[in-house]
Amino acid sequence: MDETEVISASDLERYGYCPLSWWLGRRSRSSTPDQERGELVHRSKADEYRRIRGIEQKAWDWERMVFLFSLVATVLALTGISLMRASSGANLDWILPLLSIIWFVAVIAMLYLSAQMGQAIIRVRRLQILAIIGLVLMVVAMNIGGLFHADPRISMILEVLALVWMMAASLALYLSLSASQEAGRKKDEEGLEGEIRYVGTDSSPLFFSERYGLSGRPDFVLEIDGQLIPGDLKTGRTPRGPLFSHIMQVAAYCLLIAETSGKRPPYGLLRYGDEEHEIEFDPELEKLLLGKLEEMRGLMRSGEVHRNHNRPGKCAKCSRRDSCPERLV
Repeated sequence: MDETEVISASDLERYGYCPLSWWLGRRSRSSTPDQERGELVHRSKADEYRRIRGIEQKAWDWERMVFLFSLVATVLALTGISLMRASSGANLDWILPLLSIIWFVAVIAMLYLSAQMGQAIIRVRRLQILAIIGLVLMVVAMNIGGLFHADPRISMILEVLALVWMMAASLALYLSLSASQEAGRKKDEEGLEGEIRYVGTDSSPLFFSERYGLSGRPDFVLEIDGQLIPGDLKTGRTPRGPLFSHIMQVAAYCLLIAETSGKRPPYGLLRYGDEEHEIEFDPELEKLLLGKLEEMRGLMRSGEVHRNHNRPGKCAKCSRRDSCPERLV
């Protein structure tokens, strides 16, 4: 598709407000004082969301360390017990399978509880790899005593090392829970649900749909119940209800998420200050969105664009009123 025909979600918002205002803004490409003030608020929010996302990432990283440290401690402990059995001749066969079962149950419980809290970082594929590696290491540790006759002191050293690694796992668990609580508190303050997967800034990746010639950067994307939900923040006054132009912008973000992720979001979020609205992304809204895209492309080709309303109040609040040839006030 011709680059000049690519339409951004912000273009859709301006077009929904007034086609002529959108056209004048498209031609001048300059920012107005109102837009600059709005961008400052957006940057401030984006910085806060990035901080929250960073804290969440720390929680996930420490959670992964709990798993890895526990695995190392278990392997060291099993190796020590196996060598102790070989050197002393004691019948400890029942201990090894029991410890293995306890370890697997503990790991599964930890991952399940973590997933229930929406904080799981070890995805299914990674868990499978680590579980297989852990199983192999434990089998080796359980039978290493039959291959070597080591000094009993080595067994004691291994048990001490296992204890150290378990202490490290406990510390990692504490740090993970602390970071999770801090992130949860900050998200509650911001009224955010789920996990922050994306924060829209000038340097953030641009969502793009070749099929629809559409691009955009949502202010944020949350993962809620396995669904990617785009969100848009609006500054300035809070209207009585979601404005049509803003609904079109959120719908554009939903379409971009569906195109890039292959999974259609059931709704998008529109936030005015402390008020939040769920914009259902149903087939009817998608059809309306695609119709507006076609309208805009038709106007881009013809170059003939006019005001579509007779509301002086709308013109008075328009950022392009000074250069508009059809303004009412």
